[in-house]
Amino acid sequence: MSVRKHVGKLAMALVIVLVAGSSLYAKDSQKMTLSSPAMLGSTKFDAGSYKVTWEAGASDSAVTFMQGKKVIATAQGKLVKRDAAYDRSGVVYTQNPDGSRSIQEIRFAGSDQVLVFGESGSGTEGTAGGH
Repeated sequence: MSVRKHVGKLAMALVIVLVAGSSLYAKDSQKMTLSSPAMLGSTKFDAGSYKVTWEAGASDSAVTFMQGKKVIATAQGKLVKRDAAYDRSGVVYTQNPDGSRSIQEIRFAGSDQVLVFGESGSGTEGTAGGH
């Protein structure tokens, strides 16, 4: 077989691997709106709309929060499947001793998967508009 045929087959195999691999690392994203300020780790989020992006298909993933084209924060989150899909989007908060709120979980309307941050415990649910 000629070198040209080997190179052609190798190139086709490489394209297939790249296409298959890129779907493994595809990103999922949703929008959320915070009606009041909240914390996630050491990052303070002002009230407003954010685009939330994470790695599709991964249970643990780096979650990126953006406003427009600006990255506001990146945090480690866990995608958790629940028994039923949620009717509306929402954010579950933990009330901190100083009165501030920390984001514990993000729920998206129409989805049975939620993004969970830190220890999962009982929190106070607030509404996050937008989807």
